[in-house]
Amino acid sequence: MKPTLVLDYSPDSLLIHWLVLEKECPLDVVMQDPFPTEEVIRAPYYQDGDILIYDHATLVQFLQERFPGETLLPSDPASRAQIRQACTLIGDPETSIFSEIEEILDTGSEYLAGRKFTLLDIFAGVWLSEHYTLDNSSVRSYWERISQRPAFIKASQ
Repeated sequence: MKPTLVLDYSPDSLLIHWLVLEKECPLDVVMQDPFPTEEVIRAPYYQDGDILIYDHATLVQFLQERFPGETLLPSDPASRAQIRQACTLIGDPETSIFSEIEEILDTGSEYLAGRKFTLLDIFAGVWLSEHYTLDNSSVRSYWERISQRPAFIKASQ
């Protein structure tokens, strides 16, 4: 029996779903009612026998380590740490990282960490899908590129 990933229609679930689709993780994905009455643990969460992981940040790291597949982090520890830190800042309502996103994309960078699609792009993509009107042409072009990825399209359905 495959491990199970339980999702709902929240931004956190979109992020986790996009991540597992990019990595092609062999999981059974179950969509949960957005307002479960019987559930003690809210989606997204991962369950494999006695293993239950429901903290969003822990789940992201666990999936990266558990399913090596497509690597969404660089091999260099310092670069990985910088991407993880930026991912945390994107989700922090008290931190405005949008100006930094604009600056990076205005330099002509294809993705936020350079030429390769990374976990940072998934975090930014989910944030942009929820919060930004895409007035900046570099950001709009970036959004159009990442939102056409097959994994994002499938995760958004």
